[in-house]
Amino acid sequence: MSGTAEVTEGPNVMAAYGDAIAKAAAEAHVGPRDEMGERLVRTFLSLWENPELRPRLLEVVRSAVTGGPGADQMRAFMSSQLFGQVGENLNDAPMDMEQAAQELKVKPLNINAAAAQVWGVIVLRYILNIEPIASASTEEIVELLGPTIQRYLVG
Repeated sequence: MSGTAEVTEGPNVMAAYGDAIAKAAAEAHVGPRDEMGERLVRTFLSLWENPELRPRLLEVVRSAVTGGPGADQMRAFMSSQLFGQVGENLNDAPMDMEQAAQELKVKPLNINAAAAQVWGVIVLRYILNIEPIASASTEEIVELLGPTIQRYLVG
């Protein structure tokens, strides 16, 4: 698929799957706070393990990491649209990253750090196919990454 087609389809993919990602993040927020990191990692990996969603999500990420309009679309999604949708799923009111950080009682930088960890795994596992993370079980990744995400989002 050409770069132009990817960029053109990017917003459509983000619109189509943004709500699923936001619901996943909201679901991870519901439940015992001491299990939030594990729930968040497990929930996001379940989206990427879905054979119907993965090709479209890969298009978006590939477009984003090449810069230009794809990066702009991902930046807008990650910095505002995602948190607005998470807020709607949690309490029917959109929120931004600052409000999400207040809700979690952490600094916004902690949210960025958690996202960086998750996106790093996604790039290594699903785009670059680097072993051993590419063939690790979901449970292995959850056990490894969950405590780090927990520390960033809960303390």
